[in-house]
Parts: sequence; C-alpha cells; structure tokens
Amino acid sequence: MSFHSQQLEQGMRQNMVMGTSMQLFLRTLQATQTELAQIATQALSSNPALEEEPPPVQEDEPDSTPDFEAARHHDYVMETLPQRKTLGEHLEEQVMQSALPRVLEKDALALIARLDTHGFFAESPDSLGIPAARLNQALRVVQDLEPAGVGAVDLRESLLLQLQREGEQQSLAYRLVHDCWDDLAHHRFPQAARSLGVSEHALSTAVHRISRLNPDPGSYFSTVEQPIGSPDVLVERQGSELSVTLTGEMVPRLTLSAQYREMLAEHGDKVELRRYLSQCFREGRELIRAIEKRQETILAVSRAIVLRQKDFFFRGPACLRPLRMEEIAADTQMHISTVSRAVNGKYLRCEYGMYELRSFFTAALLSGDGTQSVSGVGIKAQLRALIDAENPAAPLSDASLQKLLAEKGFNVARRTIAKYRDQLRILPASMRKARL
Repeated sequence: MSFHSQQLEQGMRQNMVMGTSMQLFLRTLQATQTELAQIATQALSSNPALEEEPPPVQEDEPDSTPDFEAARHHDYVMETLPQRKTLGEHLEEQVMQSALPRVLEKDALALIARLDTHGFFAESPDSLGIPAARLNQALRVVQDLEPAGVGAVDLRESLLLQLQREGEQQSLAYRLVHDCWDDLAHHRFPQAARSLGVSEHALSTAVHRISRLNPDPGSYFSTVEQPIGSPDVLVERQGSELSVTLTGEMVPRLTLSAQYREMLAEHGDKVELRRYLSQCFREGRELIRAIEKRQETILAVSRAIVLRQKDFFFRGPACLRPLRMEEIAADTQMHISTVSRAVNGKYLRCEYGMYELRSFFTAALLSGDGTQSVSGVGIKAQLRALIDAENPAAPLSDASLQKLLAEKGFNVARRTIAKYRDQLRILPASMRKARL
C-alpha cells in the first residue's frame, strides 16, 4: 500500500470515528436520565471494558444511597421496550433528507425546535422573527412532514391539516371543523347542522370522520416522562446570586476496567484479542466522554437560561421574560438544534417548583405603550392571580380580565385571554359561578 493510500485510509477512519462520536454525543444529549441509564446498561452488558463506579458514600446521609440494583433491574426491563426516535428527531431527519435550500432548511429546523411533544406550537411561530414570506414557506415544509397534523398552533388547525392531506378541503368534515369549531367542541350538533345547512344525519357522518383523525400527532413518538422527583438541574438563591448545579441523579458513572487494561497489556502479542479489546476501550472512552459532554452542555445551557431569566428565579413565575432558543444558542455558541436537544425532557428544580427547561422559552407580548414585554407564561400567571382573588359569587368574565390586565399595562386580546384560560384549565365565568 502506498503512503498516499495509507494517509487516505487513515483520514477516512478518523472521519468515521468523529461521525460516530458525534452521533453518540447527540444521542446521549437528547436522552432523558431514564433513557441515558438504558444506554449505559446496554453498553455495560456488551462491552467488558466498561464498569460502573460505585456511588459516592454520603457519610452524613447513610440511608440516602440509591438502590442501584433496583435501578439496574428497572433499566433492564426498560431495555426490553422498543426504542423510538423522538418526534423532533423524526421531523429533523425528514428535513435533512429533503435537499432543501440552506436557508429554508434552517428555518424549518428552527420551527421544529419550537414544537411540543404533541407536534403543536406552544407559542406562535411568529416569535422566531423569520420574515413572513420565509416563515410561510418553512411552515408549509413542516406541515407537509409525517405524521400529518404536525406544525399546527392548536387541535383545530391540526385536524384541518390532516383533512387537507387527504384532499378533503371541500368535505363536510372540513367545513365543520373550519366554520363550526365551537359547536363541534361543545357537541352542539343541531346548531352546527343548521349553520351548515345539512341534515343531522349528514353531520353525524362528518363527526364520525373527524373522530378517526389523530388528535395527538406526536403520540407515537412520546417518551417516558422524567420522574418528577429527579431533576437534572438545581437552582438555589445565595444572597444576590443564583447557584446552578447538576444533580447527577440517575446519571450513570462509568469507568474503564483495570482488569481488562492489564489483560490488554499482558496479551499484546495476540492480534485478535488486542484488536477486540482495543475496540472495546475505544468505544468505552467515547461513551464516557459523550456522557461528560452531555452534562457539560446541559449545565452551560441551564446557566445561560438562568442568567436570562433572573427575574423569574428572584421574583416568581409572573416575571418569566420572553426568550427564544436562538438567544441561548448565541450565548453558548451552540447550534439551535443542540440547545433543543439539551432542554428536551430535562427538568430544573428551584424554590418555585419543578420546570422543564423547554418551558423557559416563551414568546413576547408588548404592553400597551410598547415599552414593556412579558411572556405568555407571565400573562397566564397574572390571569391565575386575578381569578384566584376574584369574588366567588361574581366571577370575572374574560372582558373583565381583559380590562384588569389593561390597567396593569398589558393590552391582550380577549380571544388570547380565553385561550390562556383554557390552557390553565380554568372554566368560563358562567361555569365557575355555576359550580358554587
């Protein structure tokens, strides 16, 4: 083999290793703690060069040591379950395989990063700041992906997208969802039939068609939720500063086996054994480094979020400010898809409770004079406080809530108040009074 050929082969191997290492890192970064434990358990069972370090001894809390045998058994059971991609990964893969222009691909990936686990936008895609023409084009790309119905702002739009995918824009089912959504949602079928000028029998057929659509396009890709008692990140107030640390709970502590290292040194003359053990050690080091890099990335992203959301941690949820993933990507000098993976299924605990890291990204609403901005979550907190303080005998209507918010300096449309109230699972004023 010539020297040039040797260099070429070595370069190809390095690229393959780098590609494999990056894929492993992205896989561990995307994983929740439970999924990461599955990855580690699989590696421990297949790679003799890997060992699990014993948990550190807590001298002052002797009874707090986790039951690792029970956890290992749980992971073994979880390992037998079929593993699926997340919805985001599934959509990103389709975009990457579509040979889109680079700008359109970037916009589509940015939209995908804003989808929740159901495939819906938690906040308006307008908040991304993408020019209208580009935004509409990227939205069409996302809404054309599988599964049908993703890329919608709510259930109604998702159902319409699914019917469009089947070419049913002229159908009665489409008209029912499009024109009589409130009647459909509240089962006011006679009123809907009159509005559409059709018989109740025809309407019943349309309702049956709608019932066969998927109300949760992302359900197939849903992963096991993070246990509420196992946060990834802790945020504590220390005077005027905030401490951000990783808990390390359930994160596997892996190390390379000293016994197999000695075996490799003693039997270096046996080519096949040396080759096998060298590969085991290389793969073991890659996994250990991937987990370390995962933790470093989550910590860096968490610190950037906390820095941007200091008012939330000092003054409470009503002070959550508008924040976009692009800002954290810029602060940490990471790609937006890396930030998206880092916050996926990761939880933060602070004095106000447990929050998914993704929940700190919210769109902006401006105050009446345009000088003050507050997030949708902040408006929800204001609504909750107003309703909690209302007179039970005379509950506040949406119009009254709109007026009270305006007095606080926030001009919010009544339909937005109704939407947020629904998301908070708070009944309309008439029904709150009826339940007294």
